[in-house]
Amino acid sequence: MKKTLLIHIGWHKTATTAIQSYLARHRKKLVKHGVCYPVIEVRSVYGKIKHCDFFASIVNELSPEGKKYDVGPFDELFHRSLKEIRASGCPWSIISDEGFSAPHPEIAKRMGRYREHFDAIKIVAYIRRQDLFLESFYAQIVKQEISRAGVPFDKFMQKPDTGKRLDYAMILDWWADVFGMENILVAPFEPHIIVPDPVTHFFGLTGLPAVILDKWPVVEARYNISPPREVTEFYRHMNLKRADFHENVLTEYLLHSDAPLTDTKYLSLADRERIFEDYQAGNAKIAKKYLHREDGILFEEPVRDYPNCGETWTGLKPYEVLNYAMPAIGGMSSEIARLRNENQRIGSVRKGIYRFLLRLYRKLAITK
Repeated sequence: MKKTLLIHIGWHKTATTAIQSYLARHRKKLVKHGVCYPVIEVRSVYGKIKHCDFFASIVNELSPEGKKYDVGPFDELFHRSLKEIRASGCPWSIISDEGFSAPHPEIAKRMGRYREHFDAIKIVAYIRRQDLFLESFYAQIVKQEISRAGVPFDKFMQKPDTGKRLDYAMILDWWADVFGMENILVAPFEPHIIVPDPVTHFFGLTGLPAVILDKWPVVEARYNISPPREVTEFYRHMNLKRADFHENVLTEYLLHSDAPLTDTKYLSLADRERIFEDYQAGNAKIAKKYLHREDGILFEEPVRDYPNCGETWTGLKPYEVLNYAMPAIGGMSSEIARLRNENQRIGSVRKGIYRFLLRLYRKLAITK
C-alpha cells in the first residue's frame, strides 16, 4: 500500500485554522477512510488541533538563546508521529502547522527525515498577496497569547524577518530543495480560487478522499478573525505593559462599545504598490515554476486603495488608547455588577434550599 504524507505549511492567515479544526474534529472518523491526522503532542494551547509543538521543537533546537518553548525534542516527536501513523494503517497522513512557513531553511531539512518512511510526500502551501498577509499576520502576533507582540506596525514592516517571511519564492524553494519541485502544491489564497470553502479546496488540491466531505460536510465558520486596527492597537499597548487579557472577551467588549472603530487595513496605496513591486519577481517565479502559468501572474486581485488609509497607519498614542479603554471598562463594570447580583441571588436561593432540607430532615428524624 502506497503511503503519502501531506505537510501543510500554511501560510498564516490562509484559513489554516479552518482546515486544521475540521481535521481535528473528525480525527477518529478520518482513520476509517484511510487518513491519519496524528495528535503527536498537546502541551501547547493549540496542540490539539495542529502540530505547533512540532514546529516549536525545531525552533528550540535552532534558537541561539536555548529552549524557548515547553515541548519535547524534535527527535522524540518525530518518532512518536511515525508510531502513531503506522499504528493507524492509513495510506494518507497529514502534518499541519503554519509555523513551518517561517523563514528558515533548516525547518524543511528537519522535516526531510520523513522521506525514507513514505512513498510520497507533498508540501501544501497557501499564499496570500503580501500586503494583505502583512496586515493580517501583524494583528495575529499582537493578539495571540503565544507571541503578544508590542512592536508598532510601521516598525514591524521594517524588521528583516518580516521581509524574509514575505519572500514566498525563497521559502518554497527551500522546501523544493528537500522534497523536489514536483512535490510542492501551491494555491494563491484568493476568493475566486478557494471555492466553495477552504476545507473542500484543500481536499481537492491534495487528492484526499472526497467521500469524507460527503459524510461529514464542512460547517461554515470563521476562525481567527482580524479585529479592527484600533482593537489590535489597544492590545499592543497592553502587551507593552505586560498586562494579561482574554482576547475573545476583550474584543467583544471593545466591538460593542462606543469607541470609534474603522477597519482592519493599515497600508496606504503607495505602500501596497511598493510591497507588490518588491516581491513581483519572486511571485512571477512561483507562478511559472509551481503553477505553470506562463504569464507569470500569481495574484489576480488588483492592488487597490482602502478607506481610512490615505497614509500607512502608525497606531495610537497612549492617551488615545483611553478612547477605547474607558468604554470597555464601563461595559465590564456593568457586567461585573450584574454577575455579582446574580451570584448573590443564587446564593440566597441555595441558602433557602439548604434551610428547607434541614427542617425537613429534622421533622423526619422526630417522626422516627
